[in-house]
Amino acid sequence: AEMEAIANVVMNRLGHKGFPNTICGVVKQGHEQGACQFSWWCDGRRDEAREEEPYSHAKEIARKALNRQLKDRSDGALYFHHRKVTPYWSNEYIRTVEVGEHIFYKPAGGKAK
Repeated sequence: AEMEAIANVVMNRLGHKGFPNTICGVVKQGHEQGACQFSWWCDGRRDEAREEEPYSHAKEIARKALNRQLKDRSDGALYFHHRKVTPYWSNEYIRTVEVGEHIFYKPAGGKAK
């Protein structure tokens, strides 16, 4: 459910004001300032799959997301963070759901900043 909710955020951002119009653009956004929207993009680690089962699961989620067959577990969220951190921006948005170790948010009135 957690990977699905994060995939939902990517798909929810597509074409939304303030976000790129491609999946790669959404995932890579911010790297030029060194503050990636998705931390794994800038963590400096290799992106090779180390375990086949989680990788297969992730591929299936991606397939469903691309085909618009994925239920939105994020409740329309455009933002999320790990529960162990409290980003400065979290008070500016409406909390939608908590899934696994992540908390999800959407902007009031649906406007991304």
